[in-house]
Amino acid sequence: MLFVALGLPAGAVGVAWPHMRASLGAPLAGLGLLLAAWTIAYFVASASSGPGTTRFGTPALLMGGCALAGVGALGLALSTQWWMIPLAALPLGFGSGFIDAAVNAHVSLNRGVRYMGWLHASWALGAALGPQAIVVSLAATGSWRTAFAAMAVAFLGIGVLVSARRDDWRGAAVPEAQQQPTSAKPAAEYRRALLLLAGLFLVGAGLEATAGDWSYTQLTIGRSLTAGLASWSASLFWAGLAGGRVTLGLFGNRVTPTRLLDAGVVLATLGALGFWLGPPLVAAFIALPILGIAVSVIFPLLLSLMPKRVGTAMTAHTVGYGLAAGNIGAGGIPAAAGLMLQSVGVLALGPILTFLAIAIAILHAASRLSGPGQPQSP
Repeated sequence: MLFVALGLPAGAVGVAWPHMRASLGAPLAGLGLLLAAWTIAYFVASASSGPGTTRFGTPALLMGGCALAGVGALGLALSTQWWMIPLAALPLGFGSGFIDAAVNAHVSLNRGVRYMGWLHASWALGAALGPQAIVVSLAATGSWRTAFAAMAVAFLGIGVLVSARRDDWRGAAVPEAQQQPTSAKPAAEYRRALLLLAGLFLVGAGLEATAGDWSYTQLTIGRSLTAGLASWSASLFWAGLAGGRVTLGLFGNRVTPTRLLDAGVVLATLGALGFWLGPPLVAAFIALPILGIAVSVIFPLLLSLMPKRVGTAMTAHTVGYGLAAGNIGAGGIPAAAGLMLQSVGVLALGPILTFLAIAIAILHAASRLSGPGQPQSP
């Protein structure tokens, strides 16, 4: 329920923006400022969540995150001037970042890979429901504001439930010692593992966002598919993303997480190559959905493997840094890809996706060999 609520604003903002802009007299590019404020706050919250969890505990971080997200969503609903919108996006971003990092760290330490798969499938469900929340709000009240007010109520209500059941969030897997190893070698190994994992989150999120953001443009402009066919292809990519996480939730315990991640990385490389080199219809209806399925499992599996890669003492910190890196990748890599596509043509998307997939494979291979004193999964 918490991650469904977390996905709602992410899916709703883009659909709500034209109506927000019309009612507030905002500039066309104002959506970029809203997203920038949200992204910066999300990044800061994710990066600081590890120390926050150590000092205050997961329940406090979750309750604070729900309160901030609720205040931010309510601020969006009540804004009467354009300049209020980016300001309201700040607490929404802070709250979302705290919730995301705290829940992922708790689940990676205390739950299995199937639970992680369901968790991220829930976020995808919330993101899919977000646009419909705006549509229903407009149809019922003639305003986009009701949808964000309902999201505020959801966040605040969930915060109350977390408070009432705070003992459920006190994980038994958190070790007594919460400090980094003092010897030079383990500390150096941890830093290396952290950098590799941060790189995986950054490039993995960038691959997912770049494929989702630019595939429709490439298929229509570069490969001459009709708008209808290209839109179905894009829908299949996102369906593959959601379906892969649901499958992980159902059957993720059948194979070790490391082997599943190996398969996801290989499948992502094959999907990217197929999108680049295959005929238009193969690229659109086979390779792109395969790529969606492959990237869907990378984030949940990386988070599930975190305790084995860096040790339980540093899991909360590393999850926060990893999600912060992913946030940068999800925003920065598609933007950089857009500049490249504008410069050399939209057909460069295939090589870009393939490069990103190969980079993930290299980082994954190196990361499997890292870990301060932690055994690797078979």
